[in-house]
Amino acid sequence: MSEEAANTTPATSESSPPPPPLPPRKSLEATLPTSPNGSDKKLPDLPLSVGQITFDLNDSVSQISAVRQFEIYNSALLNETSDLFMNYNLGQNAVRSKLTTVETESSDEGTKYWVSIIEDYSNQFLKNKEIAQLEQEIIKGIPDGLRYYVYLKTLAIRQKLNSKETFESLLTKARQSRDEYIENLNVESRGREVLMVLNYYINEITNSRAEIESTAEEVHQDMIQVPVSRFAINVCSLVSSLPDISQEEMFYLLLKFNRMFSELNKDEFFYKISRTLEEELYDEFKHISVQGINLSNLYRNITVQFLNSELLELQTCLHILDFVVFEGFDFVLRLVLSLFKSNRAKIMELDGDELLRFLTSPEFLTGVGVDLTDSLLQEPKIIQYENEFYLINANSLSNNSNELTNLKEVNDELVIKINELRRKIDSLQATHLEISNQSEEYTTNLNAAEAEHQKLSSTQAELQEKYKHLTMAENLSNTIKANEEFSQRNDDMEQQIASLKKSIGEKKAKLAKVKA
Repeated sequence: MSEEAANTTPATSESSPPPPPLPPRKSLEATLPTSPNGSDKKLPDLPLSVGQITFDLNDSVSQISAVRQFEIYNSALLNETSDLFMNYNLGQNAVRSKLTTVETESSDEGTKYWVSIIEDYSNQFLKNKEIAQLEQEIIKGIPDGLRYYVYLKTLAIRQKLNSKETFESLLTKARQSRDEYIENLNVESRGREVLMVLNYYINEITNSRAEIESTAEEVHQDMIQVPVSRFAINVCSLVSSLPDISQEEMFYLLLKFNRMFSELNKDEFFYKISRTLEEELYDEFKHISVQGINLSNLYRNITVQFLNSELLELQTCLHILDFVVFEGFDFVLRLVLSLFKSNRAKIMELDGDELLRFLTSPEFLTGVGVDLTDSLLQEPKIIQYENEFYLINANSLSNNSNELTNLKEVNDELVIKINELRRKIDSLQATHLEISNQSEEYTTNLNAAEAEHQKLSSTQAELQEKYKHLTMAENLSNTIKANEEFSQRNDDMEQQIASLKKSIGEKKAKLAKVKA
């Protein structure tokens, strides 16, 4: 900058007028509303708080779960964002016509109750905390003709395929993918076709939309073909059993259930199960933990099997699904707790692979049966466990991805080593068992040989003794025979001598006569 220019700057600043003064600040008291008489006026409540469904920590687990599930259904999280759908009024006239028909055909109190629940769009049963009555009515059973409408209203399904698409057109496109996994499922044909469309929607339409909105790196990481979950398959089998339900209606229900399961925070859910078992069944939980069993896989398997109509009775599975609709997966947590309590004696009897086989076998569920009434008596501290989980994740160690990765790698290595040691132990146990069996066999053979030896020795002694007696008797017999022979010979010789003497006497007599 030149010296001349530098000198012009202060001159300009001196010639500019000063800024106008700020207006005086109003005092805090002046901004507060006051009544005409000068007294303080209380602010009105916010409009949203009027009639809002809430819960407090003193409420039962059922009430807390139902309220939170209601909030989830009315959030954007459980709605599909694809342009394949459009917002759709549930068709109150059609629903009302169906309910009128049902009420006319049945005067049962249970039917009237469920009709009132379907028509209760302000959810008065939650506001009035009548969840206990709802649970008892679920145990009695939702009428088959009303279950779809109960689900429709409770799940807040307000979407429908747009005018450019139909279920049949989606099914035609889905069949072109030829998913062998779905085609080989043991599900009736209508349900299998709904699963085909669901799989097509998840892996083709949703992924295509995400691919457009994502970068190349994200596409490479996230655009993975996701198979239909076993949860969705089991739910599809149950939904397909509902009377007078079309495949398109099944598809809408299945979309909601699939979204529920996919959006469930599995880590938090499994943590709550572990903490509940640790608090309620400390010895049994400790016994399972030290066996090296993967608890996450165990919980996931049990959760899905509760809705397996091939394993449990259809009505039992439908009742469990009813509770999941109203109370979410926290009810499954209570089912798991009840199930482990019923099997606690059997759990403590088994170890290692035998325990794992039992926990993952149908016997674990079917051996004691699913007791819904007992499950409702369980009151796990779900709020406390959720707070613990979020505090753990808020810890700096949890936020350090490198530390977490290292810990996961160490855990995986330890699991591998534990499995190797188990295999070695199994091999050594098999070898030990084989050696023990051989030792027992050899001992048995040796004892038998010794007994045979003693028997033969005894027989030998007896034979020798007999031989001695037989030898002495034979010698005596031979002596007797010899004596008899000698006696016979003596007699013969005596006779010969007598004959000779007689002959000599005769000859002497003849000789004497001759001499005379």
